[in-house]
Amino acid sequence: GDRAGVEEPGYANAREVLAARDVEAVPCPVDEHGLIVDALPGGLRLVYTTPSHQYPLGGRLPVPRRQALLAWARREDALIVEDDYDSEFRYDVAPLPALYGLGPDHTVYLGTTSKTLTAGVGTGWLVARPDLVEAIAETRLRLNDSTAVVSQEAVRILLERGDLDRHVRRMRAEYGRRRAAIVETLGHLPLLGDTAGLHLVVELPAGVPDPVIERAAERGVLLSSLEERYSTAPDVHGLVLGYGGATVSQVRSGCSLVRELVREELRR
Repeated sequence: GDRAGVEEPGYANAREVLAARDVEAVPCPVDEHGLIVDALPGGLRLVYTTPSHQYPLGGRLPVPRRQALLAWARREDALIVEDDYDSEFRYDVAPLPALYGLGPDHTVYLGTTSKTLTAGVGTGWLVARPDLVEAIAETRLRLNDSTAVVSQEAVRILLERGDLDRHVRRMRAEYGRRRAAIVETLGHLPLLGDTAGLHLVVELPAGVPDPVIERAAERGVLLSSLEERYSTAPDVHGLVLGYGGATVSQVRSGCSLVRELVREELRR
């Protein structure tokens, strides 16, 4: 019965997790900078946000908005769930400090190895104030939800030896090359969120993305629509391009196909 805010457009799985627990997921508008704090609906007990690299539009929540969001949480006695899913990969400037570091009493910080290593490892972390950590740990035990010990030990060793940091630095350079290939090939189109992460959005007129997705799939290139990230009528249309699992040459050839198909659709 509680109301929880989720960015719109945003991460569909977050809405599904909340809905599965009888929480009303309330759309919260975003712009090119991320969550619009002044537009948060009333009566929220929690807001889920991706401030380092808004999913999917790619905005980075500026410091004044971070301060405003924390002030809102204190005023409303609400929780901020900060999903920091790919902050390791920025290509323009250094990442901003986590929201949790600015307001630990009202922030739950989520991280994962799915982007830095692989989703198959199945490990992540949650940082919060002690009473919340204890309650969440107890609930997890009750649900018999666990992470394999082998995976946990492997990640611990990678952290302790500094191997994970070295891997992230190496992959940041590699992902930067893939991102540059996309920008070089599709730079004549409006690109959103191309300064960080492992995906970006190609903004297109309404009606163009779906036929491009369908025709690209026929030629072996899988794309997804920005509309899928909305729970309401979309106000921005386009393609979501992920490049975490492709080589530079694959990215370049795939984007060349996208460029060709978009050009054909825009001519119609």
